[in-house]
This record gives sequence, C-alpha cells and structure tokens, in this order.
Amino acid sequence: MAACFIATTTFAVIPDKVPVPRSDARDIARSLGNTFAEVAEKVSPAVVVINVTRGPNSVDTLAPDEQLDPFEFFHKSPGPKRTPMPMPREYGESQGSGFIVHPDGFIFTNNHVIQGADKIRVKLKDGRTFEAQIVGIPDEKTDVAVIKIEAKNLPIVEMGDSDAIRPGEWTIAIGAPFNLDYSVTVGVLSGKVRDRLGATVYEEYLQTQATINPGNSGGPLLDIDGKVVGINTLIKTRGGGFNFYNANVGFAIPIKLAQKVGMLLMTKGKVERPWIGIDIRTLSEAPEYRSLIKGVTQGVLVMAIRPETPAYNSGLKPGDVITQIDGAPVASARDLQKQVLDKQIGQSVHLNVMRDGKTFAVSVKTGLQPTTQQVAAHTPQPRAETSQSFGVTVQPVTRELAEQYNLPDKQGLLITEVEEDSPAARAGLISGMVITEVDGKKISSVAALKEVLKKSEGNKACLLQVSKDGIRSLVILRPAGSPDPDN
Repeated sequence: MAACFIATTTFAVIPDKVPVPRSDARDIARSLGNTFAEVAEKVSPAVVVINVTRGPNSVDTLAPDEQLDPFEFFHKSPGPKRTPMPMPREYGESQGSGFIVHPDGFIFTNNHVIQGADKIRVKLKDGRTFEAQIVGIPDEKTDVAVIKIEAKNLPIVEMGDSDAIRPGEWTIAIGAPFNLDYSVTVGVLSGKVRDRLGATVYEEYLQTQATINPGNSGGPLLDIDGKVVGINTLIKTRGGGFNFYNANVGFAIPIKLAQKVGMLLMTKGKVERPWIGIDIRTLSEAPEYRSLIKGVTQGVLVMAIRPETPAYNSGLKPGDVITQIDGAPVASARDLQKQVLDKQIGQSVHLNVMRDGKTFAVSVKTGLQPTTQQVAAHTPQPRAETSQSFGVTVQPVTRELAEQYNLPDKQGLLITEVEEDSPAARAGLISGMVITEVDGKKISSVAALKEVLKKSEGNKACLLQVSKDGIRSLVILRPAGSPDPDN
C-alpha cells in the first residue's frame, strides 16, 4: 500500500504593532531631548532679553486690538471682541524678548514690547548689556519692530520657512517669561493661518503648543533644526492681566511676513503698503448678505468704499462681489488682501465683479495706504420733513442741503432721525447718512423709498447703499420680526 503524506503549513501571527524594547524607547526619547538641548544651545546666544522703562507720561497701549482704527483698510465686519492677549506690561519696568538678525546689532521683536518706551536696554546671553534704539517706525499693523544696539560680530539666528512647516511638527520657544531669562519650551505646531484674533490688521499667525508667557513676546519660535519660523506674540487665555490660566495656545507672526516688514524698517525706516480703499468680507461667511446677493455664492463682498481712494471712482460699488483678481480666483477676504499687498504702489489690478447676476471687469490702480484713516464726526440735523416706516426719517438731498452740510452725494435721501430699537437702528443707520440705492436701484425721492419699503413689510430684507462722510457702505434693512440668517 502506498503511503500518503499530507503536508501542513504553519502561519505565524504577526502583531499589528511591534513593541519597541524599553531600552530603544529610552534611546529615542534621549535622542529627541538631546536635539532640543542642541537647538537651545545653538540659538540662545542670538536671543536677547529686552528691558523697557516707561514713564507715567509715555504713550502706551495694553493690547494691539485696542490700537485698531475700525475704519482701517480691509477691516472685516465687526463681531464679538476677541480675547487674545499680548504679554502684559505696565508702567515702570517691563520685559520682553528678541533675536539678533544681523551681526551689527539689528534685532527683531514685537512693536508692543517696545511701544511707548522711554528707555530700552538689551541683555545678551554672555551677560553684556546695551542701550537700544528703535529703527524706523514700528509696524502696528503686524506688531513687528526692529531695534539696534551698537555692537559688532554678534551671533545671529538662521531663518526658517514658515510656509513649509506643518501642523504636528515640533516647535521650540526661547524667551524670558516672568523674568526667567532664556526659558526653553517645546510643543508641536498646532495650526497655521490663524487670522480672526482681532489683535492686528494683518493676521496669519502660527499657533503653537510650546508654552509662551508674559516676557516671551518678541522671542523666536524655532523648528526642530533651530531655524526661526516665527516671532512669539500672543497667548489665548482664560481671565486676563497677570492672573490667567495659560491654555498652551500661543501665536507667532510667521517669519516670512516678519522678514518682509523688518527689511523695510531697516532699509526705508517705514512700511509702505498698496491699497485700493475698500472694506471687504468673505461672502461664504456672511449668510445674512449671501441670501440677498444674486448669481454668486463664492467671492469677496465689497462692504464699503473709502473716499479719495483708488476704488472710489473705479466703478466699484458696495454690494459688488469680487470673484477674481488678475485672473486668479479669490474665495476669501484674506485671498484678496494678500493679492493686493503683493502689488507695487501704482500698479493696476484687474477685478472680475458680479453685480445683479452679471459679470463685468473693473481696473483699479493701487495707491499708497495711509497710516491712519480719520473719519469726520459731524452729524447734520436738518429739519425733518417726511417720516417713513422702519423707524427712519428722511428727506431728499438738495443742492442747498448738500452745500450746507458738505455732503459728497448730491442725490439720495438724507437720514435726519432714527428711532431707538427700530429696524433702522438695528441695521446701523444713523442721522447724517445718505441713502443712495435700494436693492441696486438709485433712489432720490421719498415716494420711491416708500414704495420699496412697502414691498418689504413682510419678511423681505432690503440692501441699502448708504454714504456717510464720503464712505459708501452696504447695509441690510430688515422688517421687524424678520428672521436673520446669521442666527
């Protein structure tokens, strides 16, 4: 009888994860710790401690968000006040950080670190101290400042790439929190392009888990190779002042932005920016307007146009939606802002605009952005002639009225009174405004306004174009009790 053999195969069970031997895990941790230590040893000689003395009469502001003019270029719609905080300081002595970018003593820091200073002293890692001078006009709109000490052959930092670093990568902060000089903290990069903090006009912060505290302001945020990727600037807190809970949510100005501003301060002494003079809002983030705009769901909504600006006579109107600039799509206010800021002053930009469901082109030549935008405060109070519903009283603009109250618009309806807690008051209408358009149609008579408002007495809202002190703005007027898509 023939023998029968049955072959068998044994399969090994392979675990999903192979445990790392304990000694290997310690080696990995030790190696990572050594890397952090090497970064600190390499960079600390180029990090400085900044001591600032302020007298009782010095001009100082505790928070950058309080410095903002609400009518600044590209200001977005008002919202609840944010609570990020720059590192606290008070009159007398305060401390911040900085880092050397040039061997001849040029140092990057925050504007809010040195703002209002009567005297600035810089201490180096080797113990030497120097008096410092402010270079140029610090840039409040980004919170970047440059100071200089009289010294040569100083160690300098190496610049990294704030665009290339990714959330999840290691970041290292070095500074002087609570007068604890050259403190080193470590954490991952938590996020990028954080731009709704309300702290400065131009925001695209890096968010870091590396702990930063009062005194870290102006110091470097580093990548794992010890290259600077940002300037530590803000912390998110619960509470305020010196008694706060640090939630390990810190923010740094990207070094790419800081370098651009810093080089202008070092070479020209000031920052000059192009602008076109409009206030804008991302349409997709404005449901209360999006429901009233025809033919487009994405783009940048023109909220207001400033007087005596490039946009004023360009053909743009409040309520227009910009969908492209120089052929490139723009989906957000930040997209358009960055595109304009990349232009040269005097350079033309070509915009694709949607209005009433139709597309057309507008060319605007950029101008020099003013450092501040003053807004007149006069409010004319002529004798009211005609009352309207919605809690607003208006009268036609005449040549005499325009001359008497210096109104730039020679046609429209002048608001002479707004009732408290009325639909008009809730819409933000005030005495002295001139209504020039309703739902895209020019309006110059009380009868025409009556007719439009009569149609809106149900649930339909109106889009008004109004003018005040030459600023053309977009306003939603809703009947009492109508739903608000934003809520």
